[in-house]
Parts: sequence; C-alpha cells; structure tokens
Amino acid sequence: MPTVMTAQDKKWQAEDDARTLSQATIIYGDPGRLERAQQKAKEMAEKQKEEANAMWKVAGSKKMPQQGSGSTLGERNIGSSLGERKRVSGAFRGPHNVFKRI
Repeated sequence: MPTVMTAQDKKWQAEDDARTLSQATIIYGDPGRLERAQQKAKEMAEKQKEEANAMWKVAGSKKMPQQGSGSTLGERNIGSSLGERKRVSGAFRGPHNVFKRI
C-alpha cells in the first residue's frame, strides 16, 4: 500500500532532493572526486554481491540468478554510463536525464 505524504513531507523531500542534485552536479564537475566515488561504488557493489550470494545460499540456491544481459549484479561496468555524460546547459545529463539545469 502506498504511503500518503503530507505537504510538509513533500516540502522536506523536495528540499532534500534539491541538495542531493546540487551535490551530484558538484561531484560530476570534479574528475578526481567522481573517479573516487566510482571506485567506491564498485567496491560497495562487490560487497553487496557477496552478501546477496550468501543470502541466496541461505534460501537454498547455490548462486544468485543471472541478471538481464547475462552478467551478475556486481559485474556490470558501472563507469561506462558515467563516462558517457555530456555537459548540457551548465548541468550534467546522464543516461536518464537526471541532471537538468533548473
């Protein structure tokens, strides 16, 4: 069942989202910081992959099932989509057009 958000919740969420998008734009503008974040994301994904495989074993499977293109969750090249970003109107736009200039 969906959670009903109050007007105050929506206001807080919008403010939080604005801060998050602002920070993301700053990070995408700093190549060193972006590279460190991408490396940390890969490490975090590998850890989550290990934990997911352990959970699948508990559930009675030997290994986590294959995802979409035949790769498991931690094996996707996370950096490829980040490296394809283009600078558009002073903001970065990724594959999902998340970062648009307001």
